[in-house]
Amino acid sequence: MIWDADLFAQLEQSKRLDQRRYLNAGLLQQILSRSCQAKADVVSKDEKEAGLRAILNYGHTIGHAVESLTGYRSVNHGEAVAIGMVAAGQLAVELKFWEQVAQERQMALIQKLGCLHNCQHGVDIAAILDALQTDKKVAAGRVRFVLPTQIGAATVTDQVPADTIRQVLRQMQA
Repeated sequence: MIWDADLFAQLEQSKRLDQRRYLNAGLLQQILSRSCQAKADVVSKDEKEAGLRAILNYGHTIGHAVESLTGYRSVNHGEAVAIGMVAAGQLAVELKFWEQVAQERQMALIQKLGCLHNCQHGVDIAAILDALQTDKKVAAGRVRFVLPTQIGAATVTDQVPADTIRQVLRQMQA
């Protein structure tokens, strides 16, 4: 989502990605090598974590809140990050960072992976908003979000109103 639009498109072409048996060896090799290369590219461009490297936290801001509020039991890390990615994508739509069609493509791929994509785990929205304030990415009292700008690119912003976060979380619970 945040770096390799070609890999995203390749994954979209797969019928299923939710079990190892549906991944041929070539695709699995592509996923692993290109994901590692993407991380290496980002880290090499920002070795001291001055800016770009923060995009590696895509989906983790709300994801970590969901994980902690569910006691790290009912939602695993990957599912929590998927929930966070859907939320970040919808925030990006609401804030006009990217288009709804890109959000729908992201959601379709997350569903194909078999990951949860909603917040129907009895997690209270107010509790999520409170948990966001304890996130390591909070600077000067403002939560920093990684938001997609297109498939294969993202930006980091702390200009996400709490009302917009609340609205997106409500949509996800519906």
